[in-house]
This record gives sequence, structure tokens and C-alpha cells, in this order.
Amino acid sequence: MKKGTIKELILSYSKDKYYFHIDDLKKYLSRRRVKFKNNSLKQNLYFLKKNEQIHEAGRAWYSTIKNTFVLDTKSIEKIVSLIYKKFPFIEFSCWSTEQLKIFYHHLPSQFVTFIYADKDYLPSLKDFLTDNNYNVFLNPYKSEVDKYVELKGKTIILRAFVLPRKAEKESGASIEKILVDLFMETKKINLMDSEEYKRIFSNIVLNSRINMAELLDYAERRKIKEKIQNTITSSLYTNATF
Repeated sequence: MKKGTIKELILSYSKDKYYFHIDDLKKYLSRRRVKFKNNSLKQNLYFLKKNEQIHEAGRAWYSTIKNTFVLDTKSIEKIVSLIYKKFPFIEFSCWSTEQLKIFYHHLPSQFVTFIYADKDYLPSLKDFLTDNNYNVFLNPYKSEVDKYVELKGKTIILRAFVLPRKAEKESGASIEKILVDLFMETKKINLMDSEEYKRIFSNIVLNSRINMAELLDYAERRKIKEKIQNTITSSLYTNATF
């Protein structure tokens, strides 16, 4: 039986996959007893990317989804600007559940903004934002939320940066960081149930291309890589393997 060219085999392998890792492609070729050299395989992947038949999805990751995810930052622009005016040299990362509102199945009555910064800055940030009429909580957990945290309008939750951390190009967090942080917050403060989280995750990764390598790297730093891998597999069914 004719096995086909490496290019044809890559296209055959990837046609029903939203994302795939080069290691899984190699296993597929090996199972078919196809001989290949790493340089030749990478060259074929390069030309397929160049022809937009597949697309890059992070280090050693590829995707058949053409459009990259574009995150709406309108809901955090005001708070980011306010912080920079007061603390022009502070490094922080900011995101809001409002940025994900089109992906919810059950839209929440109120949105929450999360700000991550060096732990030494958090008390000053809390005082400043409280003085500016924000509903601010410093590093709350579920037991505290159940007792006194009211998730009402203009609610901000402050957290310390996760170390070691990858520097953000801007203060707005990437979608990859948000998806991992959102998983953590779902557990920490009962932000939503696990099924809602899975729906949001699936709606994002199946309709727009994200950086899978960045997602998993950050999940590893947050010590939940296996859980995020399980979420990916659940979202993509048999289309993702690890």
C-alpha cells in the first residue's frame, strides 16, 4: 500500500485535529512504519505553515485553526490606566471575567477583575483602589468569600505574582494566562462551577487558535499542568494526546 509523502501524511493526520504536538505526529508516522528525519519533518511542517495549511500554536505545537484568539481589553483599560498614573513603575497583570462574557453559558450578574503584582505592592494597591471606590479584596479564599466577600460591581481581587513568572508584554494578561488563572479562581473562590469553566475553555480553544505551549508552561508553574491537560483532552475529545 502506498504510504504517501510526508506532507500528505501530515495533512492526513492533522485534518481532524484542532491542535497537535510534533511528538504525537512522530508517533503517528512511526506506527505507520514511515521513515523520516527530524530535519525533513520540520521542513515539511514549515512549508505547510507557509502555505497556511496548518498554523503554529506555540513551541512544537500546531493547529488547523486559522484565526488567532483576539482578547477584548476594553473592560480593563480604565483600571490599568488608573494604576499606572499612581504607580508608573509597577509591574502587574490584569484581567477581568468581563473579557470572557461572550463565552459564558450562564452570564454572571457581576464581573470580577483580577490584578497580580509583587506581594509587597498589594497593600498599597488595595488602599489606593479602595479610595477610588472599588470593592477590593486582598488574596481571599473560598472560606473567606463565603463569610464576607461580596462579588458586586467594581469588585477587584488582588493576588501575588506566581513565581517564576514570564514577563507580560503589557499589563493586560494573555488568554493563555487567563485560562489557567480562571481555573485556579474557580477552585479558590467558587467563581463558577467546573462545567461552566469547561464550556468557556472549549468555546475559546475550538473557535480561535491559542498558544498551547504557553498555556501548559504557565499551568506547570501554577502546578496544575495535568489538570489543564485533562481539560484540553476533554474539550478536544480524541483530538489531543499527551
